Amino acid sequence: LQKGATGARADDTRSLKGPILDWITPHGENLSPPLSRHIKTDRGFRHERTGELLCPTGLDWNDPE
Repeated sequence: LQKGATGARADDTRSLKGPILDWITPHGENLSPPLSRHIKTDRGFRHERTGELLCPTGLDWNDPE
């Protein structure tokens, strides 16, 4: 049962990688640098757009301090 649940969870998150990129990309624009639809290692705080979305609302992502 646990093996099935783990496999289902992995399938769910795998299927979200592409749609999330579509959702976070401003309409009519491209992300720079581009993000791969199949690799997560270049996301999170390592990328300008995903880092901005992960930044707490009380902080300014564009302020280096």
